[in-house]
Amino acid sequence: MAAGRRLAVLRCAALLLRGGGARGAVTDAAAPRLELVSGWPPAPPPGSKFLTLIRHAEGWHNKDAREIPNYFDDALGHTMKYWDARLTPEGEGQARLLATKVQRRPQLVVVSPMTRALQTASLAFVENPQPAAGQTPLVRPPFVATSLARERVGNHTCDGRRERAELAAEFPHVDFRQVADGPDDMWEAKELEPDHMNSTACAARATRLLHWLWARPEAELAVVSHWVFLLHLLRPFTPPGELKLGNAEMRFVTLQVAGSERDAGKEDL
Repeated sequence: MAAGRRLAVLRCAALLLRGGGARGAVTDAAAPRLELVSGWPPAPPPGSKFLTLIRHAEGWHNKDAREIPNYFDDALGHTMKYWDARLTPEGEGQARLLATKVQRRPQLVVVSPMTRALQTASLAFVENPQPAAGQTPLVRPPFVATSLARERVGNHTCDGRRERAELAAEFPHVDFRQVADGPDDMWEAKELEPDHMNSTACAARATRLLHWLWARPEAELAVVSHWVFLLHLLRPFTPPGELKLGNAEMRFVTLQVAGSERDAGKEDL
């Protein structure tokens, strides 16, 4: 994506998160329309937020889908073997490498509550209180998990979530209050209409995430999520050929009020 190029304006009505669940949203007519612009311009509009969007590193379902010939024909991905799939050793290495590629340390890490995303975020934004000679100590930024950022809910069990208490025990540095307590509350409500790569429900959830991020006080945030969800997040703003993200791939974008609304505000002054 060419830096600074304006992308299409978000046309959906503004939806704001209420409570901890991904579906607890209301329409707010007073909320601004938002847009994503590629890159981090040196002089963004007031109130803009710099986002680092990251797809999780390689999970076991990614590896097996690529290497097992009958993975899709026999629907192996629908079996419980892959429930809330973890990273492979290769994926763990990809996540650690992300730490050297992040352009700026975010003020907040927003992460999907799926294990592979939590692992990726934790390895990419690691704390290093005792660095080697000449290195600066790294302090891990705050982490918030939200179901708004989880993968599109389909039939592949890699996208099922473990119980919140189990996740919180493994990732004690993450705030899980935006995730429903107990087992997966979203698994039965599939986001597959009209089809699995163009889901109305997933697109609406992506819109809610943008407005949730907009309402946060932080100006620089990282979002660690999943390919199909990020496809829905970026689709209104991004040329089709630039939508797919590889494992552990990053995109740097600016979240801001849509240009037409900014211009209208100037006219009212």
